Amino acid sequence: MEQKLNIIKRLLLTIFITEFTLFQILQAELDKNALPDVEEGFQINFFVKEPHIINPSSLCFDKKGQLYVGAGPQYRHPKEDSPTDYIKILIDADNDGVAETVKTFAEGLNCVQAMAWKGNELWVANAPELTVLRDTDGDDVADEYQIIYTGLNNLRHSVHGLNWGPDGWLYFTMGNTWVKPNAPKPIRDLQGIKSNDKTQYPLTKVYTKETYPKSFHPLNKQEMEGGIFRCRPGGYDLELFARGMRNPWDMCMDSGFNWLATDNDPGRPGERIFMPIQHGHYSMRHPWKFDWMGKHIAVAPSSDLFPSVSGSGTGVAYYTSDHFPKRYRDHYLIADWTNNCIFLYNPKWVGALQVPAETKRKIVDGGTTQGGDLGYKGAKGRSLFRPTDIEIGPDGALYIAGWGSVYGTEYVPKEKWTPEENAKYQGRVFRLTHKDSPLISRKGWDKVKRKKDIKTWSFKELIEDLGSNVHVWRVHSQDELVRRGKAIRDELIAAILSGKLNETQATWAIWAVGHIDRKNDNNEEEWNIEKFADDQWSLKGKTINTYKLNIRVQATRILGETEISTAAPKLIKLLSDEEPRIRLAAIGSLDRIGWGNNSDTILDAIAYETDRVTFYSNWQVMRRHLSKEKRYELLKEERIGLRRMAALSLMEEGDRDLQKRADEILGNGITIAGNPLKSLTISASKEHFRESTKVTFAASSPGDIRYTLNGTEPTSKNSLKADKELTLVTSATLKAAVFKGEQRTSEVESLDLHKISDSEWQDRLFVQNIRGEGSANFYPAQLDGLQRGTLVYKDRNYTFTEIPETLAGATHIRTFNDDKSHTNDEFLHFDINLPSTLYLAYDGRTTPPKELVKGMEKTSMVIRISNGELFPVYRRMVQAGKVVIGSNKMNGTGGESMYQIFLTKTGLKKTNITAATNAMGKANTKHGEEIFFGRGTCLACHQVKGKGVPLGPDLNGINKRRDTDYVIRSILLPDEYIVEGFQQTSLELEGGRKLFGMIQEETAQSLKIYLLTGEKISVNTNDIIKRSDAKNSSMPSSFSHTMSAQDVADVTAWIMQLQ
Repeated sequence: MEQKLNIIKRLLLTIFITEFTLFQILQAELDKNALPDVEEGFQINFFVKEPHIINPSSLCFDKKGQLYVGAGPQYRHPKEDSPTDYIKILIDADNDGVAETVKTFAEGLNCVQAMAWKGNELWVANAPELTVLRDTDGDDVADEYQIIYTGLNNLRHSVHGLNWGPDGWLYFTMGNTWVKPNAPKPIRDLQGIKSNDKTQYPLTKVYTKETYPKSFHPLNKQEMEGGIFRCRPGGYDLELFARGMRNPWDMCMDSGFNWLATDNDPGRPGERIFMPIQHGHYSMRHPWKFDWMGKHIAVAPSSDLFPSVSGSGTGVAYYTSDHFPKRYRDHYLIADWTNNCIFLYNPKWVGALQVPAETKRKIVDGGTTQGGDLGYKGAKGRSLFRPTDIEIGPDGALYIAGWGSVYGTEYVPKEKWTPEENAKYQGRVFRLTHKDSPLISRKGWDKVKRKKDIKTWSFKELIEDLGSNVHVWRVHSQDELVRRGKAIRDELIAAILSGKLNETQATWAIWAVGHIDRKNDNNEEEWNIEKFADDQWSLKGKTINTYKLNIRVQATRILGETEISTAAPKLIKLLSDEEPRIRLAAIGSLDRIGWGNNSDTILDAIAYETDRVTFYSNWQVMRRHLSKEKRYELLKEERIGLRRMAALSLMEEGDRDLQKRADEILGNGITIAGNPLKSLTISASKEHFRESTKVTFAASSPGDIRYTLNGTEPTSKNSLKADKELTLVTSATLKAAVFKGEQRTSEVESLDLHKISDSEWQDRLFVQNIRGEGSANFYPAQLDGLQRGTLVYKDRNYTFTEIPETLAGATHIRTFNDDKSHTNDEFLHFDINLPSTLYLAYDGRTTPPKELVKGMEKTSMVIRISNGELFPVYRRMVQAGKVVIGSNKMNGTGGESMYQIFLTKTGLKKTNITAATNAMGKANTKHGEEIFFGRGTCLACHQVKGKGVPLGPDLNGINKRRDTDYVIRSILLPDEYIVEGFQQTSLELEGGRKLFGMIQEETAQSLKIYLLTGEKISVNTNDIIKRSDAKNSSMPSSFSHTMSAQDVADVTAWIMQLQ
């Protein structure tokens, strides 16, 4: 016993030394003082850094101009006794650009992910709560802690992006991880969580720091649906604003109260930038149509994509301050956490949609990272710059919260969180300034008025703050103007009409008028909001078209927000305004006021709407104000616009028949409409061919089949018209669709066709000319594709659940289970080009016919499939040339499930990292490229040189961020390090079927999962019993068995030279 204890002690000591040494190595790699590169003219410095804070994720300024940062050790895997997050104030009293005082404002919080001030209340998103903090005695320490909502998401995809709008609502984004049954009802409803919980929200009990009841929501990756919500002050009247998102992190408004937000994607095509509109559905868990960018009219449109599929949009800010030169003003700044940069985003209007006017560019760049990299690999001179939030300060500088070098802290209980433990992690706030323009001096922003009660401020002092880039100053000043009410109303009107206000001031000023009028019933005033909405007025100063348009847009919105029912005739008239942004605002206001007896008049006004966003909003509002019966009647309407709006509204509410007829109903000139049903099939006599292959097209809907051969999606102009058959003699990525005239009426179908080179023919195992009895002529050979989670049979939905290591990555001839009863001696014929080992997996419930397994060795290996059946494995060597196999029931006896056939190239041995590394000296990049595009099956997940599918991380330029050892290890040990966002999902389905792969598209009815072989499988969501993170890489684990050490070295060398 003593000897065993000594062994255990030595083992524990070894583990401790190993972990400590690894920590020292990681720390040694970090250059904690390195700063990121900046665009010419800018300069950047540390405002504060570790050990004062670690892993900050939110910033905001208070009414005194002090910067607050939310940070701490809660993220990533907290437990109930984990140390808590905190909010600290960063004070730069001597104006040298560095905070010399760090003061704790609040602590004892769950993971702080967003903050926003209103008056004397700091609203905090600290998953799973929304909390209000108050400093009642002015000592910069929170005395009161009030939970407003609880039961929200866990910290993985939670609440972010808190923003008080000029309309008086608090807006916030919410990710798609599951919420608890006691969450507020509008949030439960979004996620379809049924609960009888009667909790009355908002909660009103006030706590102290000592009594604050921090709750616990364990980390779980169960994904539902994310959205944007809003509530009134105090947390009242919570409602859904927009939906269909995955993980919208931040959002902000421009000077005209138009939103811009980021949403972290489910895979391809990339992170998106979008302009949230009320009632917008952005396609995650859509009732019937998935379209990430909203090109289809059933989905709200998005504005732009991040340049990399692996980006991670975080903080968003709109810059209007005077410090940066003019060319940077009225632009958005968008932080990208995984790509370590800040983008400059210049917006423009296309109708009622804000889109980029030019390609966004990096003005701060921390260096290229691995796509989706959640860790960090430091080096001398490489900055630890991983931005999580950005805020514009009163001095005009951009303040940037920066995460530490690891994805999250390792768990230790609260009582063991020591300074030494804290020192393992990093956190910093950067300050970006411009050399060519002076900062706004402290004297210029920290004026005497800031020391006084705001009730004593002059009207001019209040108006000044309405235009500030410091958000709380706008909110604070507007609240005071509204409090003063009718006494200052005329001054506000005069200021707006003067034309001397900037757009931000004008926006917040006219909303202040709206609040005053609502409060005092002032709609009978000479200058009421309804008059501002009209175009029959002029500015007293210089006429500025954009200024006046903004006033009209805000006034039109205010008519709805203040629910002035007498304004309905004016709003109906505005539905025909020449400016689409006015029409969009008008339909939004009629949504709040109600249609009343004006339905026919409104329908007449919107019947011919051509603007994309306004058309979408029209039918979303229609479905909330017209009965289903009325909308079904509109399906017979002669005006095609109304017919389509009615159909779209009914489709979104679940009319399956209309969904199936989407092309028929929505076709006719809507060039961005797609087809939810498969109506085109393309097949090839050989997907891998030596001389030629014959492609066959078959369409179930009328029209012309058009195709391309270079991987681009076909249009009526860039494609060729297909006959029923096409012969190809070169490799091609064929894409085809059905067209009626210029209108595409089917989904695009793809087929990768590969001409085998002479060197490949000598190196890679190919199975060709499969033929025989029963359905054998239709058996496909899945080259190098045997993996857990792939399909067993061609005619069944069973999947492999257990694959022996030796067979991982083998070529699989996919049989038909219905062929199980054949008795022929020579049932299956095929040809192979190389000597191989043939494996036959046979139904374990019985003994295989002796004639079938004659000459075979029974191995100790077994295959398991999702219906619970077990198949022992037999094997024999076969020579290149023709191979013949008998029937499943030769002589009339045998298993009740059809056998499976696998083949591996003879002579393969398991490859290890050392052997592959040693082979790098003889690496052949040409051979590596051939493997990558051939038997490496890399194209199933990676897109390079326009070929393949962009499911996996971007490999271009990987030599700038990773070394050869990392690539080799990723090939041979893919589960060792899994990039976030590229894990597999495990689906357990009705009937015992299991699938493993990456989910890329999901609606309420179905989802599409990409298997490791590159196959795309559609799954009915009603068939899903359980869904979980499979904790495996999306990269096959079979390469150590299917690739030699030299193969791995060749592929690695080729990948490392990609630019």
